[in-house]
Amino acid sequence: MIKRLKWLGVVVAALVLGGCAHPDFIKVGQSAQEVKVELGAPDGKLVNADGSFVLVYSDQPFGQEVWWMHFDQNGRFVKKEGAMNEEHFKLVIPGHHTKKEVFQMFGRCAQEYTFHLIDEHAFMYRFQEPGSMNMAWWVQFNDQGIVTETAVTQDPWEHDRDPLWNI
Repeated sequence: MIKRLKWLGVVVAALVLGGCAHPDFIKVGQSAQEVKVELGAPDGKLVNADGSFVLVYSDQPFGQEVWWMHFDQNGRFVKKEGAMNEEHFKLVIPGHHTKKEVFQMFGRCAQEYTFHLIDEHAFMYRFQEPGSMNMAWWVQFNDQGIVTETAVTQDPWEHDRDPLWNI
């Protein structure tokens, strides 16, 4: 019994410490390497012409955030920016961006969909709209991996919890 309690204590401590890794706890001036140690490997990286860069961290599928962690030319953390909003969605241009580029900009999505009848695929990202409405942002790609369209809808996962929806 005592061994089980000790084991349970170790598991709980690991979960608590692991849960502390969040972009909110990163301090201005930390190096990119320190941030990677704290937050893990980023989902994507965006490099600016001046040598500054952004590391992209997604907490999808179960979270509703994607964070852009900005670093200066010396690799020092400058600021964080939430990317799950209309302002950032507009950066994805149909006919121009690719599936790979969208992944670099927004990281892991909540779910990937395939539309066999039209040979297209989609990434679905979950986010919370101001006012606490759970929403989904969709990025659709043709079979060459080029963005064909984007859209915002209510989060389809919300219906999974609605007993009337699943009758």
